[in-house]
Amino acid sequence: MKRIVVIESDYARDTQIFSGNPNEEDYIESDSWYDVKYPNLYIGIFEGIDENEIRKKAAKDLGVHEGIFTLYEIGN
Repeated sequence: MKRIVVIESDYARDTQIFSGNPNEEDYIESDSWYDVKYPNLYIGIFEGIDENEIRKKAAKDLGVHEGIFTLYEIGN
């Protein structure tokens, strides 16, 4: 079974998205940034291992606690 792993918005803060032209000379100081109210941070797609193994691998890869992930089962 395949699973998508994300970190839900409960465990993410101060997330912004740049909505302007990435070729702007000084996009860092641009007014084209906006706050994302409810971000879900995509971590990856994992296949063929159980949920506990997925959580442990993702936590090790990111250096975070394994309890912050949400897993969504996807079809074949």
